[in-house]
Amino acid sequence: MTDASDFPKVTEAFMASYDHATPSGHGHPACKRNRLANIGIDCRQSAGSPIDLDLMTDREYTYICETSDDGWLIGGGDTTKLKRPDTAHAEIWRFGPDNADEGGISFETVEAILGAIRFAPIKLKPKKINLTPSSELELLCVYEPDSVIGTLFGVLSDVLACPCGDYGNPFHITLVRGVKFRSAEAQAQYLATKQRIVETWRAEYPDGVMFNDGGIDLFRNREEILSHFPPTLNTGFSADLDALKAMR
Repeated sequence: MTDASDFPKVTEAFMASYDHATPSGHGHPACKRNRLANIGIDCRQSAGSPIDLDLMTDREYTYICETSDDGWLIGGGDTTKLKRPDTAHAEIWRFGPDNADEGGISFETVEAILGAIRFAPIKLKPKKINLTPSSELELLCVYEPDSVIGTLFGVLSDVLACPCGDYGNPFHITLVRGVKFRSAEAQAQYLATKQRIVETWRAEYPDGVMFNDGGIDLFRNREEILSHFPPTLNTGFSADLDALKAMR
């Protein structure tokens, strides 16, 4: 087994410097068409958690006047748009198509690798509400590089590196896309109101919150979970990097 100190470290500084605009996922022509398969944490309402992501929504459109047709992707989904389901998840590593010829990795290989990793329950630490330049609202999460989730980031980025690979950078839960606010003042009020809720969560759960059993999931796309991998340790992280790489 690899000593804990020898696991790859994807630090916050590394994540901040990662070129997310033109990520490694553009390394194959097929990647842009099919880069939805990923490993992440199921944060849907049905997964259960002490925090309620629905508190991040503006379902009465007090502050927001427009979203994409998918509407809210959290808190049970949105029945007022195209009746999209709740697909909330925190993406850790995206590996693209289900085959190497198109720059991805087969689902069978990914399942085998994830099944060989042992880890303690994962907790997410909400950090702040964020509006991206592409008009997406997201809940940013923070982690320590030596934590279970931090170590998992590093190991997966090393073992599952591929032309369509991409980090979940920044580490976040997408709330809604195509957002337009009623005014600059409404935008400021929304962000301030929701950030106060996030600060309450941070105060109540300084060690983070657990969704489901603290495990990870293999997603075919954001709506379909192929496999769930529950935690198998009480504390820490255990993996044989050489063995994992040999599975590729």
